[in-house]
Amino acid sequence: MKKIAFLILLFVCFPYIVWAGSLELESLTIKNGELSIPFDRLNNEYTVLLEKEEYRLELEYKVEENITVFVKDNQDLMNNSVVTISLTDEKNIVEYHFQILKEEEEVTTNVFLEDNPVSIEPSFMYEYKIYIIPSIGFLLIFITFKLLFHKKKNPHKK
Repeated sequence: MKKIAFLILLFVCFPYIVWAGSLELESLTIKNGELSIPFDRLNNEYTVLLEKEEYRLELEYKVEENITVFVKDNQDLMNNSVVTISLTDEKNIVEYHFQILKEEEEVTTNVFLEDNPVSIEPSFMYEYKIYIIPSIGFLLIFITFKLLFHKKKNPHKK
């Protein structure tokens, strides 16, 4: 009984597994950028380091004959843009995502600040806040307690 169930499961699921597995890029090269890790057709998420003057990825890829390829959002690329390559056949879709990281401009520093470091002393409140805040909180609670629960003097008692 177990063998028959296994064979039925094998014949039902096996064609789908084999058929969907072939929907992938065989090779990919980015001519004007650098992939974060070497291309592996089983990995669908990549980061691409791109020069700040580049605004489009130049892609070179190879796929099987019956697969249609769509490249989305591959224009006016900025930092943290995502380019998507979609592979489709008659029934399935597989997407590869490429997050774009552009090189930043150099940050200039002020020479005056490097030569003359400025020492900043903490304020009184910052230095003693661990004592001041609890003391003020206790004082407010004490005053509130006294106002709410004060004893009235008995005028008949002497």
